[in-house]
Amino acid sequence: SAAVAAAVHATGALYLEAPVSGSKGPAEQGQLIFLTAGDEALFDAAAGPLDVMGKAKFYLGEVGGGANMKLVVNAIMGTMMAAFAEGMCLADQMGLSKHDLIDVIALGAINSPMFALKGPAMAKGNYPTAFPLKHQQKDLRLAIAEADAAAQPLAVIAAANDLYVRARKLGHGDADFSAVLKAVQQQP
Repeated sequence: SAAVAAAVHATGALYLEAPVSGSKGPAEQGQLIFLTAGDEALFDAAAGPLDVMGKAKFYLGEVGGGANMKLVVNAIMGTMMAAFAEGMCLADQMGLSKHDLIDVIALGAINSPMFALKGPAMAKGNYPTAFPLKHQQKDLRLAIAEADAAAQPLAVIAAANDLYVRARKLGHGDADFSAVLKAVQQQP
């Protein structure tokens, strides 16, 4: 983004990066979250269109701030999904219904729209692609690299990344990131 911003600025124009949080469904429903960074004057000028396309917009400072926020959010999301997949496997091994687990989670403090959306399909072994697993794993890898450069340990994110790498090796890279469940199910 910095190189693109510099090239745009060299022409005298303004630049605003605008990564989004949200996948196909939220995009179709105008429910994206815009994670913008760059020229604040352009953020202000683009407020109307951003409001139409999304449910929220954030100005995150200098170029790179939006991309960095998306990376952090996606790293947390991937870790949450890996933990959810492990929980589904544990419930299954303990003779509990995956559907009951999803219902119990929905009523408690760890309720998550992601679990409610992905859980029922996962319980049936279906992984309709909204966010490809290979892209989730890429974001985890990039987050780990950024953390390494800052000497910030990410033990949980690194462990989740290992599951996504395993799922890719099993051929699930183009499936939804919830297919990490396949890697958990096939652990030795």
